[in-house]
Amino acid sequence: MKENYLITIEGFMNMGDDADSVSLTTVGSFYRKNGKYYIVYKETEATGFEGCTTSLKVWESGVSMTRYGGQATSNLIIEKGALNLCNYQTVAGPIMLDINGIDIVSNLNDNGGSLSFEYSLSSSGMLISENKVNVTVKEIN
Repeated sequence: MKENYLITIEGFMNMGDDADSVSLTTVGSFYRKNGKYYIVYKETEATGFEGCTTSLKVWESGVSMTRYGGQATSNLIIEKGALNLCNYQTVAGPIMLDINGIDIVSNLNDNGGSLSFEYSLSSSGMLISENKVNVTVKEIN
C-alpha cells in the first residue's frame, strides 16, 4: 500500500468538566474500495497509541475506526443516530463501550478531502466522554 497522502487528524474529547485535544499530521494511505473510502496511518507517541495502525473505513452513513498492533486494539463503529457496542482493549484489559453516533460529515472524493464525526462513549450507562474527530486527506505530489 502506497503512503502518498498527508493526513491530519484533530481529536477533541470532553469528559465532564475536563477537555483534551490531540493533533497528528502524518503520511498514510487513502483509497476507495467497494464504494467505501479507507484512510490508514500509523499512530505516534503524540496520540498515546505509538506502535498502532489506525484504519478509518468511511461509508455514506458511518465510520469504522479500527486500531490494531501495539497494546491498544479496538474497533469503534460510529453511525449517525445509532448506538453500537464495542470491545475496547486497553493496557489494563478489555472494556465494553457503547458508541452513540451523533454526526458524520464526509466530503471525501477520490482525490482526498475532509471527514468529521462526533460520538459519545459510555459504559454501564455512565457517560465517559463526548468526542469529535476532524480528518483531512491531501495527496502528496
